[in-house]
Amino acid sequence: MFLLGVYLVVVVALFCGVWYWLSGRRNQRKAVQVLRWIEAALAGQGHVITMRWLAPSRFKVSLRLTCGVFHRAWIMVEFSPRQMPVNWAWSKLTNRQDLLTFQADLDWAPAFTLDVHNFRWFARSSRKTTAESCRWTFQQTGPFIISTRMKWQKEITSAMTSLTDTSNREFQNITFSRHSPHFSVTMPLESISPTCPARTSIFDAVREVATSSSPSLL
Repeated sequence: MFLLGVYLVVVVALFCGVWYWLSGRRNQRKAVQVLRWIEAALAGQGHVITMRWLAPSRFKVSLRLTCGVFHRAWIMVEFSPRQMPVNWAWSKLTNRQDLLTFQADLDWAPAFTLDVHNFRWFARSSRKTTAESCRWTFQQTGPFIISTRMKWQKEITSAMTSLTDTSNREFQNITFSRHSPHFSVTMPLESISPTCPARTSIFDAVREVATSSSPSLL
């Protein structure tokens, strides 16, 4: 029994080691692919300068942009964790997405701190109810805002108006801050993939939202 236990431990350790190595190779190959996606999404408005791994599933990309809105810009890419079988299973179970976060300083620091989360809900009355769209009647509504602030200053109103007017709904989280980085936006990595029709305009949408906080435009 002891030898059997030792044998099982060795097999599991070997399996996990091979899994970790294969996962690392996969992430490296995908990172090269993502760098090409970023270059294409910038659409001539900037270029990738450097790329640095921060963790097995997360790396940082420094950018040089031609527009005068963003300064010290970078992109953080985070793959769903797959280093171990348990991580992979949990990512699949929770349907975790690969994420991209763009961060930069602005010409003028925002006069406010604002953290905006984009939520979408889909519900059915029972688990037995089919999720097939042909069995449902959908009604489209305009965006609405749930706020924790009792009063909005002028700059926040401008920023929120820009957010509700933008045609891009892929932004999951947007942050304005008085301190560096002044602006941050998180979106699914698939937003800049070749299969996304709006990928070449995604940076324009990011810039439009960022400039809504500029005092020179108010």
